[in-house]
Amino acid sequence: MSYRSLLCVSVVFACGLAAACGREESATPGATLTGPSTAARDPGDAPEAVRAPWLAGAPPGAGRAGEPSVVAFPPRNEPVAFRDELERKYRDGLRRSPSSTYVDLEGDIVWTQEYLRYRVNQCDHASAVQKVLDQIDGRGIAPVCGSPPPGAIPFPPRNEPYAFREELERKYRDGLRRAATSSFVDIEGSIVWTQEYLRYRVNRCGHEAATRKVLDQIDGRGIAPTCMDALSGFWNGTSTYFNSPFTMDIWLNGTSLVGRYVDRHDIGSIGGTYTGGSKIVIDVNFGDTGIRFDGEFDGPDRIRGVIRGTVIGGVYPFEMTRLP
Repeated sequence: MSYRSLLCVSVVFACGLAAACGREESATPGATLTGPSTAARDPGDAPEAVRAPWLAGAPPGAGRAGEPSVVAFPPRNEPVAFRDELERKYRDGLRRSPSSTYVDLEGDIVWTQEYLRYRVNQCDHASAVQKVLDQIDGRGIAPVCGSPPPGAIPFPPRNEPYAFREELERKYRDGLRRAATSSFVDIEGSIVWTQEYLRYRVNRCGHEAATRKVLDQIDGRGIAPTCMDALSGFWNGTSTYFNSPFTMDIWLNGTSLVGRYVDRHDIGSIGGTYTGGSKIVIDVNFGDTGIRFDGEFDGPDRIRGVIRGTVIGGVYPFEMTRLP
């Protein structure tokens, strides 16, 4: 392969997605509690105040002037779609009976997302609860409390979001005077699985991948890694391919791979998709041609496979390991 460093040095992708990571402990709810959400919809449950940048799919760091860089959350329609799927899972898969709640389905997902947005952006439990209650009362959207630290950003311990959800139930019942309705998902299941879904989302999983990972947890298939944890990072590779050794700096944008590839003679951009599982395909584009890495995880930080490409004259085994 020809030397392309001058040609390809401009082909460098930098992914600016906010990095957030949560607890990898089991999220399986314990004893089933009463007070699920409803499937009813009432536009009045989501006042104009919640149509903020982070609920409309704003890029990482988006926010009002003077507000710290914030962890971006998904647009509101996607968490609501997840909550609809969770309702079906509890009704049709787990065969749960409906129980009473004062918080409708959309209010449940919108205000839980707002509470967690404040928490991962440095607000403590009491501050986050008050900021959400102020939004419900029409006092506007308060700024987050600080910039998230670099690297992994933990979600709060499960008891605190659950305490928020109980407070939200009281607010709808005593403050907003809402009538009781019913849901197949109890309060604990709603808060636990919504938090898990959002933890996957802010860790670079797309909507479908995050939904599948949560449903797999409910079915007892274990806790799948976040999309960032599964693949993102800096990798060193070796191969019998004549341009080796090589390095890859990989980021996941939803299910799309982006990043930079460098070997002894060439620089390229990384592409492809990853939706979970042990197998991974990484395409490297040099502008005029490219190569493909067909690999499989051998543990969380090692990938083994073969390199293919019409311009390299064969198939070469490779191994790459992620730096700590």
